[in-house]
Amino acid sequence: MNAPPHHRPSTARVLTHHMVANVLIQSVWFGISSIVAVLARKRFNAGDWQTLMITAAPPTLLTLSIFWNALFHRVSIRRYLVINWACTMLPLAAAVFAQSFWHLLVCFVCAAIGAAGWSPVAGDLLRRFYGDRVRGRAFALVNSAMYIGMMLASYTFGHVLDRNENAFRWYFPIATGAYAVGVIILQRLLRATGAEEERSSSIAAGPLSLRRAVQPLIRLREILRSDRTFYRYEAAFMTYGVGWMICNALLPVLATDRLRLSYTAFAGATQVIYPLCMLVMTYPMGWVMDRIGPVPTSGLSFAWLSLYPLGLMLSHDVTAVGAATVFYGTAMAGVHIGWMLGPVTLAPSPDRVAQYVAIHASLVGIRGIVAQGLGMFIYRMTGSFTWPFAAAAFAFLWASWQMWRLRAAIPFASQLHKVVRPPTDSIPDVPTSP
Repeated sequence: MNAPPHHRPSTARVLTHHMVANVLIQSVWFGISSIVAVLARKRFNAGDWQTLMITAAPPTLLTLSIFWNALFHRVSIRRYLVINWACTMLPLAAAVFAQSFWHLLVCFVCAAIGAAGWSPVAGDLLRRFYGDRVRGRAFALVNSAMYIGMMLASYTFGHVLDRNENAFRWYFPIATGAYAVGVIILQRLLRATGAEEERSSSIAAGPLSLRRAVQPLIRLREILRSDRTFYRYEAAFMTYGVGWMICNALLPVLATDRLRLSYTAFAGATQVIYPLCMLVMTYPMGWVMDRIGPVPTSGLSFAWLSLYPLGLMLSHDVTAVGAATVFYGTAMAGVHIGWMLGPVTLAPSPDRVAQYVAIHASLVGIRGIVAQGLGMFIYRMTGSFTWPFAAAAFAFLWASWQMWRLRAAIPFASQLHKVVRPPTDSIPDVPTSP
């Protein structure tokens, strides 16, 4: 007897479950990673360069996303989610035994290695769960729920640390469990939508050998060389990333050295206001993205973002930091949508989405290696926040100009939902697995 046809749940149901899972997964990680540098300075007496090791770990280790992508194409999505959870959250659970900065650093770096594997699966799920015409708005709604979770997670973590700096010893295990629940929800959603079955035939055969592990680096170069539109998109994001990394590296130093903020004050002025602004602006920016595409959306957001480092430069109290964060959050709503949906839109076929997202995420790590150290170096050499924050503002404006030039080179219709291919060069058929 033939099996009954698979009944896919409604888009509303898929969206609801996706939102809940994303809250439990992404909000948990953000709530910890956004405050752990301040924890390192206040609880474990980390210096400037030690703090840099903490802040640099998540963006720098995104370089490993392209290797995670190689694994993604060799196992089922459900198994991949479990592996990613174990690599991300179990090291944080082990941090409950940390007795020094170095113990904390090792656990956090291991967790950041795991977190680098989220981008390939996140982009793939967006492509499988939603159609082209609603993907921008669906992504915006998923993120809106996540931002509410980020506010709650960050403020809660900051508040419990103010009450007891050792509270991370019980907070991390609870966060590990919450993340696991999010993974289970996604696994059930994959089964309900039939997305796992659709992908099963494309899983690559054979073990992930060392030769296969380094192959993505070769493909990265080939794709960027052949797909000139994607290359220019990445070049603009690379420039933007220099400014972002400088701000990211110096914010904990500014908060502790100049402003002497408590955990709760820091969380409120940065990690609560930021997702609140993202929450307000993300759906409007999703609407904009669905109508003008990721290139113009990113360019406009980069220009507005230049006000953020200028605000930090002038900050002398918690209110000023909060005001600067308003510029940051409203701008990053558009940047974040362009960051994820740009590679999703530019990928030449659905089975290449995870690869393009992994390349995009890996390049974050490359700029993180250089730009965070550059920002700290300028600060240490000048003894002032003025020069590094001015450099960050310039980088944002330059990135906006790069996107503006790219927008002019792409036909308008192609910027929306059609695949953007380079006008002259052809993209080689580079498979997603050896």
